[in-house]
Amino acid sequence: MSFQQFLDWFTLHPPVKDSPYIKALKDDWLAENSESREEDVTRQQLEARIAEAEKAAASVEDPTKLLDLAEAYGVLNPREQRCLETCELVMKFALPFLNRRRQGDANQLQGRCLFLQNDFEGALRAVLRAQECYKDQGTKALRRSNNAALLRCYCALENGEKAGERFKVALTMVETKEDALNVYLTGKAALDGIGYSDLMENLWEDHLDDNPETKAQLDGQMQAMKDLSKQVGAKEQGSGEPEDELKFPENLGEALEVAKRHQGLTLALLLGILLYLAIAIYISLWVSRVITERLVKKTS
Repeated sequence: MSFQQFLDWFTLHPPVKDSPYIKALKDDWLAENSESREEDVTRQQLEARIAEAEKAAASVEDPTKLLDLAEAYGVLNPREQRCLETCELVMKFALPFLNRRRQGDANQLQGRCLFLQNDFEGALRAVLRAQECYKDQGTKALRRSNNAALLRCYCALENGEKAGERFKVALTMVETKEDALNVYLTGKAALDGIGYSDLMENLWEDHLDDNPETKAQLDGQMQAMKDLSKQVGAKEQGSGEPEDELKFPENLGEALEVAKRHQGLTLALLLGILLYLAIAIYISLWVSRVITERLVKKTS
């Protein structure tokens, strides 16, 4: 449980939870962002890039630097509000100064931010604008990513037919066997959830028939994954012990149950709150004493 989640719960303002399906769509998009990040990059390096981008964007001489800043925010934390706010500044002030490819990047990034904020219609409009830009100056990888984004947006809006069309187009944009598997996983997670699994499987089979080498390799990988899944499932059934995981309590009863199961964590949390209150009271008394002493000196 993060501090913000605890604060929302403590102030009786619990966050609205996504459905498991919407959460899966968001997680898939976030995974795409993680895969695009350099493997050896550290958080400190990403924060340093943000600082450099902020310094460059502060100059009004080059408004295109705003997009670099938005992308830097998005790489570190795609959910961060600063990323969406900077995207909005790009749309207002920098878009005319960007070439068509970078305009597509800006719209695609804004679409992802809006999607993570549950504005699926706004996200679809942004990603459709990116599609038009990438038609002029997009690479296969960018178009594939754009079609995957359209697939998620259409599925979130429960438009399975258009989502299926985007899945089919995305498959035509793959350049490696790994690309094909990624598109398959995205399509399966998205289309299965709204009852279009048969359409997805038919399109996938058509793609494999046209690409026998991909079919041979992926069949082996899929079989290995299925075998591993069966082994894990058998172990979980054999253990017969429920997982003792920490879940976010939705009411007082659940909160008490969590407290009973995780007494150490609860005690640490209470001690932290008491320490915070003690420090706050001490600072308040100290400030009051200083102010009083200064007033006494002035009157004397």
